[in-house]
Amino acid sequence: MRNTILLPALAAMCCAQAQQIDGYRYWFDDNVGSAVTTSVGTTAELTLAANWPTGSMEPGHHRVSFQMRDTNGDWSVPRTQYFTRGNHAVTGYRFWVNDNISNATTGSIGPNMEVNLNSLIDPGALLNDFNTVTIQFADADGEWSVPMTSTFVKNTGEVNGYAYWIDDDITNSTTSAIGPGGVVDLIADLPTGVPAGTHFFTIRFSGTNGTWSVPLTSSFDSFVSIAELPGISDLLLFPNPATDQLGLRLNTDHERTLNLQVLDISGAVVRDLSSWSVTGATYHNWDISDLASGSYLLRMSDGTGARNIPFVKP
Repeated sequence: MRNTILLPALAAMCCAQAQQIDGYRYWFDDNVGSAVTTSVGTTAELTLAANWPTGSMEPGHHRVSFQMRDTNGDWSVPRTQYFTRGNHAVTGYRFWVNDNISNATTGSIGPNMEVNLNSLIDPGALLNDFNTVTIQFADADGEWSVPMTSTFVKNTGEVNGYAYWIDDDITNSTTSAIGPGGVVDLIADLPTGVPAGTHFFTIRFSGTNGTWSVPLTSSFDSFVSIAELPGISDLLLFPNPATDQLGLRLNTDHERTLNLQVLDISGAVVRDLSSWSVTGATYHNWDISDLASGSYLLRMSDGTGARNIPFVKP
């Protein structure tokens, strides 16, 4: 891998005798014994924009130090900058399945091109279950990148069921059937009586051949009761962080109207979710897909009290 660095380093040296600069020297990684000295026409100010060779260096972080020389032959105080020696443009790739690197498939790739592994992997005799695929990219120096591995499932068949559990308690998971194109309303299915605090919800889907998908996990917040809003219990904010939909489920001991707003961390209102008439056990989802990433507060009020519940939009 050969690369150059561009140092837009402005070096100006003034001294009591108003000497001018007539040269400079530089060295890499504190190896002053290999310093390269260059003479220049005398000048009061020297701008360095030199392509200093780094071809023999290993990729990674390095240092370059340099000094200016005045017409008296004196050197300035050394200045040091960090830089990263990068790689050339990507020219190829290789991938293999289930750690069988001896059977890797290689290919060429140009700048800004994409490698679509879905079209390249031959399912062949792969297990109808979890498999791994590992890919590396090569640059013009013939060096390979760090391997990246992902898990995938082969041929699960049509989805016919799902299972979910709370806080890694898979032994007490809840299972149910679902047909292709069916929708699982997670916030409605979440159990009541969950202790106050932050919890994890994990779900996976089964196929007609008996295999399971990769488990998907989200976190949610549970509130057993809210002192500022008496009569509201078993409140769940799901999920948190919330990407597209923000869901709220609660139980109230009498019919009431809640006003909901989204506040930023300074307390300013950024979204009015309007009013929500609630009675008994109920839930609602709001679309927040266009909300900017950041930390927010969901403000709930009913004219007698209010409570702010924090959530994150990644």
